[in-house]
Amino acid sequence: MKVSVVTPVYNGAATIAECIESVQSQEYQNIEHIVIDGGSTDNTIEIVKSYGVLYISEKDTGVYDAFNKGVINTHGDVVHILNADDLYSGKDSVSKVIRHMEANDLDLCHGYVDQFNDYNSKVKRIGKDVTKNELFRKMRVAHPSTFVKRKVYQQYGAFSVGFKVAADQEFLLRVWDEVKVGFIPEGIVNMREGGISTSQFVSSYRESMAASIINGYSPFKAYCVYNYEMMKNIVLAFRK
Repeated sequence: MKVSVVTPVYNGAATIAECIESVQSQEYQNIEHIVIDGGSTDNTIEIVKSYGVLYISEKDTGVYDAFNKGVINTHGDVVHILNADDLYSGKDSVSKVIRHMEANDLDLCHGYVDQFNDYNSKVKRIGKDVTKNELFRKMRVAHPSTFVKRKVYQQYGAFSVGFKVAADQEFLLRVWDEVKVGFIPEGIVNMREGGISTSQFVSSYRESMAASIINGYSPFKAYCVYNYEMMKNIVLAFRK
């Protein structure tokens, strides 16, 4: 199977080279890589050009618009979105996932993502083998580890740009019962640690609640989950 790696970026000069090298070092041979740039004002595109990677550079409406452009402008049987500040965990990351997908006839596969700080120390591992009910309550799938067959996007659509932070969860909820989903208990991607501000976590939980409701979850349950998560984060923020 051919794998399309889509890398959205905006002013990512500090990390884009390492990301590209991570893709190019994969032992899996049948990979195409495209960078979707949102009109960077630094030297991101000059770096991309130096590696000979296909790219599109133009203004967009946000990261999910960039995701969608990548899906549309690639040709692989499987699509993986690798952010500009993320790396594959090892040279065999793509091959491990594809072998697992083929062996289990999966349409969508996700695994673990390891988060690292600025000192290159592992902070935590995210991702979980979840049920749809768990996904209704919280986004526990590590989206940077998720590989999706192109036919899933073609049949059920890609990411809703009406969401700013939870379109990945909404997409997963939309397709979850329609395709064969599997989990691989392996670290697939290393991502850099990034803080979530108060305004971001409020938007995140509001959008998560909306994504759950429009995909069939009880509005009352969704509202209860929203309030629980809000209170939990407020308490944690206060303790810090």
